[in-house]
Amino acid sequence: MIQSTNQVSLYKKFDVKLLELSGLEISNPIISYENSEGEKIIEINSETPYEININEFDTDWAPNDFNLKITQKFIVKNPNVLFGVNGVTMVGNEIGFAVHLYSKSSSFQKNVSFGVIKDCNETVELLFEHTFPKNSIRGRVSLDFYLYLKSIVNPYPYHASKVGMRLSKDNLLNLTVLVDGEGSIFPISEFKDPKGPLWKLDKNWVEPSIDSFDVANVNLSLNIAHPLFSQVKAGKTKVARAMMSDIMIQAMALIIQQVIIIENFDAEQDDQATPDSILTAVRYWVSTFEIDTSSLFSISNSLRANLENNLNGGESSD
Repeated sequence: MIQSTNQVSLYKKFDVKLLELSGLEISNPIISYENSEGEKIIEINSETPYEININEFDTDWAPNDFNLKITQKFIVKNPNVLFGVNGVTMVGNEIGFAVHLYSKSSSFQKNVSFGVIKDCNETVELLFEHTFPKNSIRGRVSLDFYLYLKSIVNPYPYHASKVGMRLSKDNLLNLTVLVDGEGSIFPISEFKDPKGPLWKLDKNWVEPSIDSFDVANVNLSLNIAHPLFSQVKAGKTKVARAMMSDIMIQAMALIIQQVIIIENFDAEQDDQATPDSILTAVRYWVSTFEIDTSSLFSISNSLRANLENNLNGGESSD
């Protein structure tokens, strides 16, 4: 929501005072997706409904398997106060609602316009709906909603003078969706090398507390040309599942060893690491799987002891 700041603007903007006068109401977001039974709405029961970890509320949803639809409603009870000398633009002009969609981990950003307000004395409802196709997002997705000047026919010296200029001092709403859980999805890709190993792990990060946990910075890749690839990927036998779990454990151990032992980051300290960073993922693993980080060997052994049965689906590999 809008917060008062000390920023100085060269033209009138939508601020806390106009927020109260306009009667702006912002509903809680609705998150849904399509599965084999149709549309399923994810029930968000949270004290912070604008910062959502999807797998906290629906463990079945995964970014590679389903789409994701976000619906957000805005209600303006007194839109007329936004127009005129004391508003943000003159009567006859138009105010647009828009959202800045962006995600560093998904490598995209764009602005989407979804509604227009004209001078009137009636309540106006504006509905934002956007669907992310499956396999299109990962990590952290942010949606920043704001007002802008949609059209202008009646200029005024103390108002925005060009179409597209922002009319809200701060964002109306900052909505953040964490689509991979907290370190729950491992970035895995594929490569082809008939003479190569079954798998390899690439480290490309520079700063683990900032760089996101995605294929651009750390990538576990499986060799599709390897004779065992189809068996491991299908995971139909106990042996195949055991092999895949061993690959995952070795990769996780290498990453933890690099970050904690070699790069000397604290496994427990709650500093300013970004939520979708490699360091955040490592700390999640260490905490969740009770990993002993005192040495290279203890990391590998404790990770294997606490995680192997989980990755095998609770089954023995013999």
